[in-house]
Amino acid sequence: MKFVELTEKEYKDYIEKGEESAFFQMIENKKNREMDQQKVRLLGVKDASGTVIAACLFTLKKTVLGKYFYYSNRGPVLDYHDHDLVKFYLQELTTYLKKNDGLYVKLDPNWIYRKYDKDVVPKEEYPAQDALIRLMEDEGYVHQGFTRGYSKTSQARWMSVLDLSGHDEKSLFKSFDSQRKRNIKKAQKFGVKVRFLDLDEIDIFMDLYLDTSERQGFFTHPNPKEYFSNFKKAYGDKVLIPLAYIELDEYVENLSQEITDNERKRDQLMQKDSKNDKTLNKIAEHDKQINKMTEDRKSAMEISEKEGNVLNLGAGIYFETPYEMVYNSGASSSEFAHFVGPYMMHFEMMKYCLENGIDRYNFYGVSGDFSEDGEDYGVYRFKRGFNAEIEELVGDFVKVISKVPYNLYKVKRKIEQKTASKSN
Repeated sequence: MKFVELTEKEYKDYIEKGEESAFFQMIENKKNREMDQQKVRLLGVKDASGTVIAACLFTLKKTVLGKYFYYSNRGPVLDYHDHDLVKFYLQELTTYLKKNDGLYVKLDPNWIYRKYDKDVVPKEEYPAQDALIRLMEDEGYVHQGFTRGYSKTSQARWMSVLDLSGHDEKSLFKSFDSQRKRNIKKAQKFGVKVRFLDLDEIDIFMDLYLDTSERQGFFTHPNPKEYFSNFKKAYGDKVLIPLAYIELDEYVENLSQEITDNERKRDQLMQKDSKNDKTLNKIAEHDKQINKMTEDRKSAMEISEKEGNVLNLGAGIYFETPYEMVYNSGASSSEFAHFVGPYMMHFEMMKYCLENGIDRYNFYGVSGDFSEDGEDYGVYRFKRGFNAEIEELVGDFVKVISKVPYNLYKVKRKIEQKTASKSN
């Protein structure tokens, strides 16, 4: 085996084989990072025949004394069951970093530590992968712990993932809980549609995203429009931005037709000479539906006058990888939540996966606190309702490469943090 810097083509060809590669390890992320003025290295391993058997995308950040912090977001990408290969990669990586101004390195492998069912009960057939942690610790890496919650400096460690393999649209829908089924049917009845946004329509997503972030108080990038736009520019068709929306004129027309149909059925019942309790109950139910739909139609017409014909209900940023479909970020309208647009968006994206042979639908991160008091308990319950299960990733590992400069770096960081806290 040989540790080498890979060409973009070598790297891309390996990653696209689908070796459990996260979207941050796709070759498109090189362009994305470079647009953000970051240095990137593609470091891999080839076997005796010259075939790539491991690859990793690193970003570099300059620190002190000309040294760099090397970070691999969800890497390296290799067969983690092959511990000899993992060990070889880590040892050769250390040698490379010593020769190439490495200060310290951080890895957070896309490797599942443990699997759970949708109720967070551990799966016996997938025991905890402690051997990998011991292996990395033997190579000088410090495990940053089995963390829970969200962090500004680390990726989510807990994933909510739906296995689509073996499903068709009918069986998939049947697997959802009653609330998911009910809301998807409601969205379909409302006439909610889904289309993909182009880059020049990113403001539609941003309006919903900023409204959601303000409402829910979650962390956002300092320049979120540039952040998401760069994803689309770098990844192209591999970033999908579905928009769930409703056309109110069509909705009003459908309501009018339903009102007419119910009035006709009610009038037919009214014309009966004798009306038993069952008939009277049917008449009352038609009257109830007519009144409700008449109110809905009036409300929709008023909204249309104020907001226009098209209401944008929800949108998302998705990454299509050779391994999975990842729901990275989502946004929705609070004012028009009753049209349940996000439910239709998720269902349509799952159908897209079925049509394109994608077996994993990754709802992405949850906090790992599954108690009812958890900060994102509602988010977990929402994803659980689609029958998504839980995957716990192994977490972050850090290794110091140059000890003396690293100690200087830590002192410098502490001074900067104290200065920042005083200024605040």
